[in-house]
Amino acid sequence: MRFGRAPWFFVPLLALVSFGAVVALLLGGRSVTTTETAVIEAVAERYVAETGAARTDCHATPAQSAGLWLVVTCAGAEGGRVDYFVDRFGEVAHREEVKEGV
Repeated sequence: MRFGRAPWFFVPLLALVSFGAVVALLLGGRSVTTTETAVIEAVAERYVAETGAARTDCHATPAQSAGLWLVVTCAGAEGGRVDYFVDRFGEVAHREEVKEGV
């Protein structure tokens, strides 16, 4: 039995484990550094760019669905609203326009 040299099949396994560790660290770091304030401001800027309305028309509440983090609600034109469903990484997963009074 030789202890000085590893068998050849450990090299791809080591590469795969290293790649998985790097991906996990990157995703974990991104998740930890994303703040609620930054997400709300980014979504409010997107809303202003889409509609031209005021940034103060937006507020956030915790999401009730699995896999989502926040629901940013912005008061829309003509009494409606726009809901942005945001995941834990700060990305908008879904956008929904709600018409009120119709």
